[in-house]
Amino acid sequence: MTPEEISLVSASAGRLAPRLEEVAHDFYMRLFAVHPEVRELFPADTALQEKKFAESIAAIVEAIPDFGAFADRAAQLGRVHAAHRIGSSAYGAVGPVLVEALAAADPGWDAATADAWGTAYDLLAETMLMSARR
Repeated sequence: MTPEEISLVSASAGRLAPRLEEVAHDFYMRLFAVHPEVRELFPADTALQEKKFAESIAAIVEAIPDFGAFADRAAQLGRVHAAHRIGSSAYGAVGPVLVEALAAADPGWDAATADAWGTAYDLLAETMLMSARR
């Protein structure tokens, strides 16, 4: 990621930080609506999952400026997802829904921010998938 993309993602995450658990809830509702087949992978009450997801987003964004820390955190997430048998097709389903949920919640959202988040997600997904294959 470029320094500009990192800055855009960090600024967006800062605007979203106070409501990140709400964003996580919206993300899961959108994901289940668009991809009902993934609903069975989650418990009936997603509150704990939403909290974990919000914490993971915050941790990833915090680590982005330091690629080593980012790669370590992404690899850890990849191993957790692999243990839950989350396949590569799920990553493709999640990216657009995540960007949509972020866009809906961020009052400062624009095309450059969308592109930066897309790049961040692609990097995260690739790193997670690589660690899952090991």
